Amino acid sequence: MANIKSAKKKVRVGRRNAKINKSYKSSIKTLLKRYRQNLKDFATNRDEKTLQTLQTLISSLYSRIDKAAKKKVFHINKAARQKSRIVSSLKKIISV
Repeated sequence: MANIKSAKKKVRVGRRNAKINKSYKSSIKTLLKRYRQNLKDFATNRDEKTLQTLQTLISSLYSRIDKAAKKKVFHINKAARQKSRIVSSLKKIISV
C-alpha cells in the first residue's frame, strides 16, 4: 500500500490509464471479430455489399489501431503487424 501522496496519485493514474487502455483493446477486438465474420461471409458469397462493409471495417480498424499506437497502448510495430495481417487476409480471399 502506498503511503506517500505522490505514490497514491501514481496508483490512481495507473488505474485510470488501465481503463482507457482496456477500452482501446476491447474495441479493437470487437472490430476484428466483426471483420473476420464478414470476411468469412465474403469468402462464401462474393457480393458487393459485403465488400463495402469490409472496407468500412478496415478503415475503422486502421483508425482505432493508429490511435492506440499513438497513445502508446500498442507498440508501433504491433500496430503495423496487425494492419498488415488485416489487409493480407482480405487479399488472400480476393485473389482466390
